[in-house]
Amino acid sequence: MATKLEKRLDYLIDKLKAYEGYDHQGLGLRNAVQTELKWWADAQHNMDVIQVPFLFNDLWNIARKKNQKQYIAKVTRQGWQEFQVLASSNNHLRIEDQSGHLLAYRLRVPTTYTQTLNNTDSLIPIIPFTKHERGNTVNRHWGMWKKYVAEPRMTSEYCRDQPYAQQWLEANEGLFGYLSDVLRLLEPEMYMRYNSILPFLPDGVQPSCGAWHACAINQGMITEGKAHFDYSDYHCGLNAVTGWGDHTTAKLILWQLGLALEVKPGDAVLFLGRVLIHNAVDIQGGARSVVDCFTHEDPLTWTDRKQEELAELGEEEPSTKGKGKGRHKNSGSMGNAKSEDLDEDEESGDMYTLRLGEPEEDSD
Repeated sequence: MATKLEKRLDYLIDKLKAYEGYDHQGLGLRNAVQTELKWWADAQHNMDVIQVPFLFNDLWNIARKKNQKQYIAKVTRQGWQEFQVLASSNNHLRIEDQSGHLLAYRLRVPTTYTQTLNNTDSLIPIIPFTKHERGNTVNRHWGMWKKYVAEPRMTSEYCRDQPYAQQWLEANEGLFGYLSDVLRLLEPEMYMRYNSILPFLPDGVQPSCGAWHACAINQGMITEGKAHFDYSDYHCGLNAVTGWGDHTTAKLILWQLGLALEVKPGDAVLFLGRVLIHNAVDIQGGARSVVDCFTHEDPLTWTDRKQEELAELGEEEPSTKGKGKGRHKNSGSMGNAKSEDLDEDEESGDMYTLRLGEPEEDSD
């Protein structure tokens, strides 16, 4: 009888194909993935788990409504100072809904990645500060998205800031690879959903941050940002925020949950930015900069249409050879197992069933 670990390996490697293209360094794929799963179990030892009295579907049904200004004003009426503060820690922090579905996750990244963020800050071209929802910061978006156009493209700011944008992204590939590994371990179905776009991308267009399609870089924050949703983000998707700079501490407020997450330089937080109202407050000790890795909804909807077109023609997906970078290049996708595109309600239910992260048990 197969053990739970063996079933998990079968699911990740053979069924989901979440480790296609993985560099197993001569160990054999199954042995390498087993080693990574054991490392992850050790990393989660003494993890703090907070279960909130909400359901994802209820949060999403509210977040998807139009004209959110009144709702945000109502939710943020109470001062965040009355919220439970979750202090920064070497232990991982998992925040989940009352059914156990992941809403947010905080962990500390290896020090070398924070050092690289600090050391490469000077590569980012200087532009004026602007006041926006994230606060009074220097703000830009680098990577791939599909705003206002028929198919995905690299952002205009990425193109404008060459060659420095690509130099900075390449210098920080280690961080993006690490966070992508974390995403694959936390939510392998989401990882595959993000990568499902790779076979269809035009030449010269690729995700910039490992599994995530693009990033927002906000530099020099010293003031509080405005509470907001990330309206363009994939509604089932985790983004990943990592901070650097000379500040000593700050707090990320998750308003509907009544929680204040302390975030220090080197802390990374993965959370549902499209569903949870959030902003950064109480920045102390200096200026805070962050890189926010995200994936928008539009490119994934475009991918679904491409998959449908191929299915109607009875054709296979194009190869991903030469598309994507490093170990996070994949040719499969969660969408490949579906006979038709999902609407948002169906996809929410499907993704959150899968997001329990356990393969189906074989009956004895």
